[in-house]
Amino acid sequence: MSVTSGRRADSGAVLLRRMAARRRRDNMVVVILATLAVFGGGHAILDAFSDPPPGPSENSTVSLIGRSQLAESFARDFIVTYLSASAGQQDRIHEFVGSAQQATLPTAGRPVSDPSVVYVSRELTSGGVDVWGVTVSVRITRRIGAAADDSRQCYQVSVAMVEGRMRALSLPAAVEPPGHGPDLALNYGATCAADTPLAQVAAGFLQALLTGTGDIARYTVPASGIAALRPAPFTSADTAVVNADDATCGASGSTARVLVSVNPKLDGAGTPTLAYPLTMLREAGQWQVKSVDSVPALHLPLTAGAAQSPGGTGAPTTTTTAKGPASAAQVPQATQN
Repeated sequence: MSVTSGRRADSGAVLLRRMAARRRRDNMVVVILATLAVFGGGHAILDAFSDPPPGPSENSTVSLIGRSQLAESFARDFIVTYLSASAGQQDRIHEFVGSAQQATLPTAGRPVSDPSVVYVSRELTSGGVDVWGVTVSVRITRRIGAAADDSRQCYQVSVAMVEGRMRALSLPAAVEPPGHGPDLALNYGATCAADTPLAQVAAGFLQALLTGTGDIARYTVPASGIAALRPAPFTSADTAVVNADDATCGASGSTARVLVSVNPKLDGAGTPTLAYPLTMLREAGQWQVKSVDSVPALHLPLTAGAAQSPGGTGAPTTTTTAKGPASAAQVPQATQN
């Protein structure tokens, strides 16, 4: 019996030691998990329920545009005030630029009007300070004998901005106006004759759009949303040139980009030429206008072409002239848009 009791006692002691060791291990695991939750895991859990960090947003873009507009307004006011100031009006100048900038003013100010910003750029940003370069065009009237010269001149000024408060860094400088930008090559490789399918539908469409003559729904795809202009701005519209990216001018294919030049008239009097970039579709053998595009078809990749002669399209490819209609244009029946 004593032997049996001894074994039970030994077994109980071993069990107690194992339970104590297990509790120590469990406690250690709890401590480790708690530490991870505080320093790492907790952040991960919170991040799972929080919004992602903000990226570039409309708010930041609007803020940049707002600061640009403030710099432009300041530069316009400064340049008009400076150029029209006369001797004894130094205080007006010091509202815009520090007194360290020594300005000699004429005995009589010059008539300055019609300021217009022609270029603005943010040249530097650092530590909450933005520096903007602004070029302003103004009209300066001067007398030449009995005649008056109202030519425009450009002046540039640098504007520092800190939390919406602005100061010019120096007096204005007379500069050349910005040069002409490059002529981007348009992607219209064919000039279409008046009796080709694309030219016929385009002419009928623009006649209905600009003069209210005819049913514009005959020339547009269903649900295009295109309506004739009301009130009609012109009494007639003569199509001048039709250029297309389709070398067959509508004899084949199912889609085309078209650039149409039109000469509208009002009560018989001529008005400046207008140009309409159109996207056209052919369904069941009938060409119709899908949309009036905001941007003409451009050659991709974008290519800066040479300056075009009047009537040129700027297309980088060889122009093909359609000699005549490969097939007559079919104008669909009126549909409800």
